[in-house]
Amino acid sequence: MGYMTSGKISEKYSLWNDFHYVPNGFFVARTGLTRFFHKNLNLTAGYAYLNVPTINEGVELKRNEHRPWMQMVANHKVSPKLQMINRIRYDMRFRQDFADGELLDSFTFNHRLRMLISMRFPLIGKEFIGGTPFVNLSNEVLVNFGKNVENNYLDQNRTWLTFGLRLDAMSLQVGYMHRFVQLTQNQQFVRNHTLVVWITHNFDFRKKNKINPKEELFYRQP
Repeated sequence: MGYMTSGKISEKYSLWNDFHYVPNGFFVARTGLTRFFHKNLNLTAGYAYLNVPTINEGVELKRNEHRPWMQMVANHKVSPKLQMINRIRYDMRFRQDFADGELLDSFTFNHRLRMLISMRFPLIGKEFIGGTPFVNLSNEVLVNFGKNVENNYLDQNRTWLTFGLRLDAMSLQVGYMHRFVQLTQNQQFVRNHTLVVWITHNFDFRKKNKINPKEELFYRQP
């Protein structure tokens, strides 16, 4: 489950916050500052904290991760009904070490690059206006690199299909995600099938201006 927000503080800047929780899985809280160069192009940089379960020596541990991050998002209107989103995100991952069934005070650093493409179209009408149901199809490839990466250069591949409802300054998406994950052990892979529920909410902290949801709301991806 995820809750994502964008808070407009000026014509060119907004605050990014999102929170994701997977039962019996991980928790992530992410924040950042977005700079708009054009209504179809923006850059965000920020920090994320994660708590991820892992097994070591038969003991389940709650591993911490500190993650400075940045991304660039480009939006394209392919046709009157089809919108395409391209996103490149870079994660600087500081992951807590563990040994002998215990967490250590040290952290291991590696890089990760994430490349996403998403397509969205309304099920009714030709525009994303209030009350419009829509379909979203997305694919994201996540690649690890750095001296501490030995086997799992392909971190994972995510594909999801969601059905959503467009409100004035919010959207709700419910759907299915398939995750193909390469483990740190050589040539070991797992597949996860997940139900996703995402809420996207836009705010405008400026006094005299109103949100233009066409320019922002549907350009947010988890």
